Amino acid sequence: MQISQLKPGYTVLEHKDSGDIVHYTVVSIRQVGKMFEVTFQSVLGLASAFYPANGFIHAAA
Repeated sequence: MQISQLKPGYTVLEHKDSGDIVHYTVVSIRQVGKMFEVTFQSVLGLASAFYPANGFIHAAA
């Protein structure tokens, strides 16, 4: 899914080298110039990252 299509509530899974899977929920997404700031929530807390609008991420509704 393109970053620009993400919506709050979507889920992203990260597969760690240890075999663990971390579930991230998209809390917010906002455009900042040509980039998008995506805020995620997980058991680790809140974190934000910047992505290009045409970047891709594996996410599910």
